[in-house]
Amino acid sequence: MTPSVTNFILIHFPDSDGKRAVEADDFLTSRGYITRAVRAYGFPNSLRISIGTEEANLGVIDTLTEFMGRKS
Repeated sequence: MTPSVTNFILIHFPDSDGKRAVEADDFLTSRGYITRAVRAYGFPNSLRISIGTEEANLGVIDTLTEFMGRKS
């Protein structure tokens, strides 16, 4: 985990088929959530997600929970 003291969080994903950052980004985007890949900053399997409203934050959590629970 990377500590955060900014307006975004950095989420690290497992290096396993169907659970990588690029797949999570596709899943989140398909549900209307925009993230930023941070490969250029040395985090090839992570996504940057800005802090939003409570409703948006809970939506991202629910969507990521669904993503991580899917079978690959």
